[in-house]
Amino acid sequence: MLEGCASLMLLPCLFPLFAVALASSPCPITGLPLVRNISEIPQDDYGRAGLSHITVAGSLMHGLKEVEVWLQTFSPGTHTPIHRHSCEEIFIVLRGSGTLYLASDSHGKYPGKPQEHFVFPNSTFHVPVNDAHQLWNTNESEDLQVLVIISRPPVKVFVYDDWSMPHTAAKVKFPYYWDEQCYNEPPKDEL
Repeated sequence: MLEGCASLMLLPCLFPLFAVALASSPCPITGLPLVRNISEIPQDDYGRAGLSHITVAGSLMHGLKEVEVWLQTFSPGTHTPIHRHSCEEIFIVLRGSGTLYLASDSHGKYPGKPQEHFVFPNSTFHVPVNDAHQLWNTNESEDLQVLVIISRPPVKVFVYDDWSMPHTAAKVKFPYYWDEQCYNEPPKDEL
């Protein structure tokens, strides 16, 4: 394969060999192919029963700087933890239905009572920076599948036990579950 390569053309000839090696790595930080088949992208539940997560385009996994895209599927009765993060988040509901719980008091001492918003196929919603929220699949007979876009990746998540837990007591989860395998630096204490 390499015999026909001129010295200036060596890198393009070697690219297929590098691509094979990177495809076997869980964290190929070489960018994204222009076109991909989502059904061929690895998915995992990361120890959370009822969740299927696919990082379609990620910062740690693919080298993106400004946005990250996930495809998540929640089985009936499953949900995210109550959490907040310092990035914007947009959801597009592809199938199923559920309830978004959103507490917009990020400047108070604790999230407070959340507002409930019904979500359904082809609906979209936006979660503002640092607003505590939780997404539930409240449909008893169908999976809830959402496309999620976040800004400023990788995401640092603050997790709450309940809606009355003070913001200062929220537990930091960084790197987040799907970024753990790609993160090489130890988390730093922010204080």
